[in-house]
Amino acid sequence: MEIFHKHKSEGKIRISRELSEGEKLGTSNRKVQVKKCLDSLGIPCNLDDVPNIAILGAGGGLRAMIALHGTLQELQKHSLLDTIMYLCGVSGSTWCMSSLYKNGDWAEKLQALEESMCARLSKYTWSIPKATKMLLEAAKDENYSLTEFWAYTVVYGMLHELDKGHLSEQRSASENGHNPYPIYAAVDERSFSKVTEYSPASWFEFTPHEASFLGYGASVPMEYFGSEYKNGELKKQKEEKSMSYLQGLWGSAIGSKTENEKVIKDIFFGFFKREKESHSPSKENCPEGIVEGFPAPTLEPEAGDMEGALQCKPAGSAPGGFSLGDMEGSLQSEPAGASPGGFSPDTKNKSITENIKGGVDSVVDFARMWQKTTHGLLTWKWGTNNNFLYRCSALDSAELVKDKVISLVDAGIAINCAFPLVLRPERKVKLILSFDYGPFEPFKALKQTAKYCKENCIPFPEIDEKLLQEPDNPSDCYIFRGEGAPTVMHFPLFNKVNCPAYVTEWRIRFTPVRCLYHVGDITKLLQSARLNVSNNKDKILQEIKYIVAYSSKKRSS
Repeated sequence: MEIFHKHKSEGKIRISRELSEGEKLGTSNRKVQVKKCLDSLGIPCNLDDVPNIAILGAGGGLRAMIALHGTLQELQKHSLLDTIMYLCGVSGSTWCMSSLYKNGDWAEKLQALEESMCARLSKYTWSIPKATKMLLEAAKDENYSLTEFWAYTVVYGMLHELDKGHLSEQRSASENGHNPYPIYAAVDERSFSKVTEYSPASWFEFTPHEASFLGYGASVPMEYFGSEYKNGELKKQKEEKSMSYLQGLWGSAIGSKTENEKVIKDIFFGFFKREKESHSPSKENCPEGIVEGFPAPTLEPEAGDMEGALQCKPAGSAPGGFSLGDMEGSLQSEPAGASPGGFSPDTKNKSITENIKGGVDSVVDFARMWQKTTHGLLTWKWGTNNNFLYRCSALDSAELVKDKVISLVDAGIAINCAFPLVLRPERKVKLILSFDYGPFEPFKALKQTAKYCKENCIPFPEIDEKLLQEPDNPSDCYIFRGEGAPTVMHFPLFNKVNCPAYVTEWRIRFTPVRCLYHVGDITKLLQSARLNVSNNKDKILQEIKYIVAYSSKKRSS
């Protein structure tokens, strides 16, 4: 199959509501795969009648990352994954997606990828030297913000890896037809603060081909996102953002802005000011059940990286799961084979700044990073990138084009499920499988989307409030249909079918702020997500049959 790389050497801005050529190619190739799958399921149809089906993975930290993996694997087990055209994620779900799409044929080896994920997430390896090196390098950019600090400390600590790859490198995996086409969600914080989550102007999307403002139909090739533009012309090309940075951007607002501010400030001042006070949670600020019952993990440093790993307490020790009292200048972790303090003998009991190699230049780099991070905290600067629409005369938006930079953050602060992105009319989505992994009541995103669609005249099925009367004890599947609108199937992660009488307890136990999951808990999460698919596979199949039959009948009439 042809691989589309037209934009690679151009860097041109595109003002159009049309899908990118790369997405058209990817979905065209995928449609052939979907047809084969439907034929094998006893749903024969013409290529023109193949329905576009989208999976939406909600945000929810590691809980969402793990659960989405289980969802996809169960769909594959029942031969339903190959019916999916789009895979769209918010926050923690994007972490799962970004890991999968590093593999061109990930849909065919989910079991092996699950084993790899379990092995990585169930041990805690966090390298101070690696994180510091990434931060020092990032701080050289004039647009350095708290997103870099968050990405290379907290998100790195949660995912247990730094990914220096790039989103544009996922083009092959998204074009070959073997996998659903991926869409990653973010929101423009400035627009969001002015027009709220109910305006398309707030929403921003990333695909392997383009980065785009949803509300303006304006896009730039992914490898040029962050480069300097003026009046639609490329002025200075910059290196493409790494996946680790994007993972930090996509997952940069778990919860409210106020809560996130507290988390970042606690981690920042604990990291750099060597605070020694205990940050053990009190019963007033930590839900009962999170602290007890989770033994402290054993530190297992990465092979070849014994010189600096961060000792981490179980979730609940501090916001984000880190034990800030252990983040002193002299680290207290002592991996096997390393000297006391976790560093080589000549660095024992030295502060972080003393461990920086390279002399004066490195000290200058560290001072720069310290100053910029502090400034970011004081001004609450997040997700700062060059605005590729800066002074772009082709766009009729005086407010947006006047800003030289934009601020992108986690879409979960708006709607914790990226319905707005798959509801683009150009994507022609007929069935949406919405998997809710979030920390809020399981119908919140659904209700927000209904309001979003009503205010923007977007077809969406009516949400019957009578069906949503038990948010604390929901069912495992809700189906909403409407004339001229896509059918929506909504699946709350924890429900009275897969964990009867324990819904609230499991929501607390598997809180999104956990930064470490033991194998047993990963298994429980995967099983919960799988049950939501296996218990409703016949319903999913029935909806697909109905949509194909309706489409065929409408075309022939």
